[in-house]
Amino acid sequence: MATTFPTLTGSAKTPRPMEYINTASVDPTIRSPKDAGYVQTRARFSRMPRTHHVIYRGLTNADKELIRDHEIERVIGGASFTWVAPDRVTTLTVRFASPVIYTPFEETNYKFWNVEMELEEV
Repeated sequence: MATTFPTLTGSAKTPRPMEYINTASVDPTIRSPKDAGYVQTRARFSRMPRTHHVIYRGLTNADKELIRDHEIERVIGGASFTWVAPDRVTTLTVRFASPVIYTPFEETNYKFWNVEMELEEV
């Protein structure tokens, strides 16, 4: 059962990812080299899932805890959830591809955080 990614509160502005990369999660191409030197190719899958690498910078402790609680509830990649990618208006069903990385933001005495996560489409 998919839940929704938490809504981040932040300051006066809604937090937006500072870095975002959207790539194919795997190369679905099967390559068959031939004796004459050319290569025959075909698709391995009919669907091409994508990976989303997102970094939020300067999140408050409350927002960091929202993401951490969500990560724990999902048991990292054990369950999916809905999420809206920054370059889209549609909702995607994704899961965490790896544990979320939390690092302190600059010299803010652990009041603000950088949150880096890798999401993969289900």
